[in-house]
Amino acid sequence: MKNIKNELSDNKIHDYLNPDYVYIPILDGYRIDVEENSKVYKEDILLTNKDDLHIYSPISGKVIGKTSSLLLKNKQVTCLVIENDFKESVRKNKGVVRYISDYSKSELIDLIKTYQASKVNLYNKATHLVINGIDKDAYEKTRSYLVNEYSDKILETVDAIINVLDIKDTLFAINNSDTNNVLNLSSHIGTYPNIKLKLMPDTYPIGFKTILLNNLYSSKQLDEGVIVLNVEDVYNIYTVLKRKKPILEKIITISGNSVENSMVVRTKIGTSLQDLITHTCKIGNDKYYVVVNGLISGLTLESLNSVITNDVRSIFLNTEDVQKEVACINCGLCNLKCPMHLNPKYIKEHSKADKSKCIKCGLCTYICPSRINFKPYLGGNDEE
Repeated sequence: MKNIKNELSDNKIHDYLNPDYVYIPILDGYRIDVEENSKVYKEDILLTNKDDLHIYSPISGKVIGKTSSLLLKNKQVTCLVIENDFKESVRKNKGVVRYISDYSKSELIDLIKTYQASKVNLYNKATHLVINGIDKDAYEKTRSYLVNEYSDKILETVDAIINVLDIKDTLFAINNSDTNNVLNLSSHIGTYPNIKLKLMPDTYPIGFKTILLNNLYSSKQLDEGVIVLNVEDVYNIYTVLKRKKPILEKIITISGNSVENSMVVRTKIGTSLQDLITHTCKIGNDKYYVVVNGLISGLTLESLNSVITNDVRSIFLNTEDVQKEVACINCGLCNLKCPMHLNPKYIKEHSKADKSKCIKCGLCTYICPSRINFKPYLGGNDEE
């Protein structure tokens, strides 16, 4: 894998919020709540599942119908197609709650669930709270840019969560090399005595939940219970509590050595990757492959014919690596560098090997001198 420039074109979040169409995947268990050729408003309910959870329209416009021409994680998916009228019309203003700390615990949890602001379980009796401001991938800047642009809103929301959930101690973790945010948070966090800033070493994969927690707490403290929210969760929770609005937009890093102007972009959920790249990026080399959610740990897509969902953090367009996989030289690097102390070579060669502790960080594949791709052989859980 060739290296990419880790510098972005500037330090602001760019907007691409006007796609001609959005494509909303119709997931298993969801029913369609709108009719073909009908008008929809922004924030209207499009789909509902058996648990009464909804998927909302990120734009106002017209329901065109369904298409099966897009992919979701390389699998064909049927999508509901909405044509944008570019008016951003909503049915009614839901009002604004001035103090987000005024919610009860049950109200807070119900709102987060209703609008799917976070998948984190807030029902447990954890006494510790960790805010993860560290990007999962070494080449991502999504979380860093969120902290830089919305530190006031993020800190306000964290303080409210602490009070509502009666948290004993809270750590806000960021990379010690993230200079702008170290200065930014250091100058504001004094207003929030319940939040302690924690500077972490700039080593991959420190942004993964398991690795971060093992660097912050003892086994005894972990047993007491820890809630981990990344800054994307916190910003989404702010939107839900302050505005009572669903999450309709996503902030994404776009980079790679085929991209001349790497940037962080805010876009509508349901935008096609092809539209997003076409309208935001200058491509220097069109012989690239596409990776989402981390150049090191991410998924290689078959094409840009995919859709932006709430799970997408980053998109990388990288030139094809001309170096091919060769036989293992038994250097032991994959075993030595695995942060979970697993042996990827052994797991690859033994189908029944225990791989449950794997966090899918992709480090073994990234550092392998023989270019062996261990990813298809590893298991474990995706972590946020």
